Amino acid sequence: MSAETVPSARRAALPARRQRLLLLAAALGLASVGALVALAVRALSDTGPGATEAVLAVVALVPALLAAADGPRVRRSAGPVLTAAAALGAVGATVLIALGVVLLVLGRLPADEERRLVLPVALGTAAASAAAVPLVRRTTRAAARALLGVRRSPDEVLRAFGDRATSGAPVEELLDQLATSLRRTLSLDVVEVWTGDGTRLERTLRLPDDGRSVPPLEAPELALLARAGVAGEAWLRLWIPHLLDGRQDDQLRLTPALHAGSVLGLVVAGRSAQAARLGEAEERVLADVGRRLGVVLRNRVLDSALRTTLEDLRDANTDLRRSRARLVSAADAERRRIERDLHDGAQQHLVALAVTLGLAKDLVTEDPAAAVELLEEAAADARATVQQVRDLAHGIYPPLLVEAGLAQALPAAAARARQPVTVHASVGRYAAGVEEAVYFCCLEALQNAAKHAPAAPVTLRVWEEQGELCFEVRDEGPGFDAATVRPGSGFENMADRLGAIGGRVTWTSALGEGTCVSGRVRPALQAA
Repeated sequence: MSAETVPSARRAALPARRQRLLLLAAALGLASVGALVALAVRALSDTGPGATEAVLAVVALVPALLAAADGPRVRRSAGPVLTAAAALGAVGATVLIALGVVLLVLGRLPADEERRLVLPVALGTAAASAAAVPLVRRTTRAAARALLGVRRSPDEVLRAFGDRATSGAPVEELLDQLATSLRRTLSLDVVEVWTGDGTRLERTLRLPDDGRSVPPLEAPELALLARAGVAGEAWLRLWIPHLLDGRQDDQLRLTPALHAGSVLGLVVAGRSAQAARLGEAEERVLADVGRRLGVVLRNRVLDSALRTTLEDLRDANTDLRRSRARLVSAADAERRRIERDLHDGAQQHLVALAVTLGLAKDLVTEDPAAAVELLEEAAADARATVQQVRDLAHGIYPPLLVEAGLAQALPAAAARARQPVTVHASVGRYAAGVEEAVYFCCLEALQNAAKHAPAAPVTLRVWEEQGELCFEVRDEGPGFDAATVRPGSGFENMADRLGAIGGRVTWTSALGEGTCVSGRVRPALQAA
């Protein structure tokens, strides 16, 4: 008998005579067990009579004194005293069993040196026995809660769900724990959880799993759910009857998980027709679950979008670093090319011109005709040098682009190409950076066409479309298989140029159909 198994009202109703008998029995039991423990300890150890017997006698006298007394307070104390007496009797019995095990293990009475250990063994066994019951109870309860194997109140379920949601647990694990908790707490036979993006819902899990695939809920059905609140089988039968397939006789309740008017999830709870009816208490719990689940699912959507944005930013940052490295490398290569062209071209012409003029100076008095011939040769060399410097300047930054823009600079560049180029560029003026990027991308595309399709006609178009400046360089050459050929450094240079001003470039090609390089840049800023 214990205070946990006997309700207080029932204990109060026990007759006084029966209470006294129980208390006397407890006193006799404690005295008997105490006497046995004292005799066993004294027989096996070197302790003499004294404090042990005195303590046990006092403990045994408590229920005896209560049995002899009377009054309401005494009756109220009878239950706790009986519980304590039962616990002490169990501890004493455990000590006796432990001492018996010691004798069995030794196979004899303890020797002189071993007798000193008997009392500590008895005390340790008593302490362990007294702590065992609450320890086992708490450990069992903690393990059961960890495994969601105990029934908790609805408030505990919702509080635990909110704690796990804020701890960043995976959505799948969170929903599984929620469904398991609801099933045990509300004594449900079936729990289903549906999730989606606000335009479509799919069944994420079902406890227990039936292995069936069910059709998703589409936008028209979600519009109905958004106005449903907690609905039952009658509502389902009227508006979404296919959710009742295979369970027309069961009790069902569903609650949508809403956020800002969007249905992000759905919880379906069911019991068999023979079970207790689902009432208002269960519906309130489901409504709270729907509200909290809507917030959790919305937060997870935002978290997912944030992670995607961060990944995109990391990729863009990586591309930007690579693009900058390529631009620096291209600028270094361009400077080396200019230096080489100046050294091997214009500088050599100027040296030869200086030598020719020196010779003409020496011959002007001795052989005027020869001097005139040398001067004419020097003039031709000077004209060739000027043309070479002009060509070099066009390669660095064409003056015509600065003065007249793309409409005139591109036809001039096409006139210097190796193959026939048709130009359509009826566009106005734009910011210098935009014109420069488009011009040099078209120049790079013309050079690629001259390299890979030297005899093929080329069409170059520049136009405006929906606020963007667009260009296209299309040749009628042999083309190539775009699936097996990777873009070269020329395409990367074009992508870097346009990417620096927010544009993009693409290329398409197929065997026998030529190659097309196209690009767009926004905004197409008008030059001041």
